[in-house]
Amino acid sequence: MKIRHARLADLEQVHQIEQANFSPEEQIAKDVLRFYLEQETMTCLVMEDDGNLAGYILALPTVHATVTDDLFERKKKVEASCSHLAIVSLSVAEDYKGQGVGTLLLAAIKEIAVQGGYEGISLTCKDYLLSYYSMYQFEDLGVSESQFGGMVWYDMYWRNPSPSRHA
Repeated sequence: MKIRHARLADLEQVHQIEQANFSPEEQIAKDVLRFYLEQETMTCLVMEDDGNLAGYILALPTVHATVTDDLFERKKKVEASCSHLAIVSLSVAEDYKGQGVGTLLLAAIKEIAVQGGYEGISLTCKDYLLSYYSMYQFEDLGVSESQFGGMVWYDMYWRNPSPSRHA
């Protein structure tokens, strides 16, 4: 298995995994996924196993230190200087769950944040995942303002231990 930058050719498998792991209200629309895979390839990663996707992590550059609902509908690049990354989706295919795929994808996106000089990485999750992300040094910031899919989310944030000014 290897981690690589996502590409448009991954769209069908990413969409299938998204549909399998999230309720219809929580799924990112396929045309938005298409934008991420076409335009945000430097911060969107997949883990591939002989042509099959084991999982993916989709992160977007943002000016905010927390996830905002507009990220789940983004279809154009942000022109502003972005100092944070926001994870909009981390998902693992059923056959690969429990094998550390999420752990490796989180480590890889942290490396991108460090190399890119981002201040940190934000994400939202449900309450039952707070301890999971805490294991990876994400700090619980409490209930999120995000209301994506009509759900209650919690903001979490990982601070880059050595941020440099992002260009």
